[in-house]
Amino acid sequence: MNININTNFKFRITGINYNNCGEIIISITSDVFQSIEQGKYCAVVSDGSVESRESVSLLAYARRHEQRTDIKAKTRLCYRLMCDCLEKYGDTSIDRITTGYLQGFITHLQNRGLANSTVRLHFQKLACVLHEAYKDGLFDERILLRVKRPRRDQQRRSFLTEAELRRLSKAELPDKYSNIRSMFLFSCQTGLRFGDIQALRWKDVKRSGNHLYLEFRQHKTDTVEKLPLSTDAETFLKSCDKKGGFVFSRESNQHTNTILKHWCKDARVKKDVSFHCARHTFCVLLLTKEVPIYTVQRLMCHSDIGTTKIYADLTGSTKSKALKKLPVLNASN
Repeated sequence: MNININTNFKFRITGINYNNCGEIIISITSDVFQSIEQGKYCAVVSDGSVESRESVSLLAYARRHEQRTDIKAKTRLCYRLMCDCLEKYGDTSIDRITTGYLQGFITHLQNRGLANSTVRLHFQKLACVLHEAYKDGLFDERILLRVKRPRRDQQRRSFLTEAELRRLSKAELPDKYSNIRSMFLFSCQTGLRFGDIQALRWKDVKRSGNHLYLEFRQHKTDTVEKLPLSTDAETFLKSCDKKGGFVFSRESNQHTNTILKHWCKDARVKKDVSFHCARHTFCVLLLTKEVPIYTVQRLMCHSDIGTTKIYADLTGSTKSKALKKLPVLNASN
């Protein structure tokens, strides 16, 4: 039998034809059509065939998710690596997924000696795939709630103290590395990530009265942010040669971190410093200066205050200062 499919048809089918009126035509048997009406079939197969709901392969479904065109290349790579691990673990149909199967996937990753953060990332991507399967009516998302996920590692966030930052800014660095020097110190003044620093254009630098601010699209979250600038950051931008579209010359992250380590060694800064350390430094210095944590959250462009609170735990001196604000009671009176 022939069935006319309108644009609201929810099944994704390829290899179909059009009639003379421009209508989409697909030929399927009457028993398959009845099964579709009963919700037993879902056309999610890349070759255009209609596959039974009970036999939808998790791995095949995940691979199709990996091939989406609306995700970034880095995200697509994460999905591909997760799929590779899932293939080694063992495929199953989506309707047969249990808490035990998902828990076993986590154990499989751990037994391979993967870092805890990598295990978390792979399972997070699998959970995203299963959420899509839930929206397609293929999976009961409550199964995910019963899975015991690996805990987040307590990462040590390296940052520079005010004294270390002053020493670093005074330490000499060859002129050929002046761009890296400027990038790092600018990040210490703004909290911008490496990717956002590299993507920063002069058109992102705006003026409001006598002051400058940044209006840029944050690479990590793909959101537009407005960021006021410190006096040092403003002075730096005003002194720059505004030739070209980008504020800073392009550098690789690896090369930048290598130069930073030599720079820190010359400045007698005995810490393992990477470029991202500048962002940590910006946040911790603000908290040390007793800037309200919600203001720091907005300046860091954190969507969750919990992320900002992690940095508050790094500033032990802030706790001491807070205690000194308590009134001194003379017990003898």
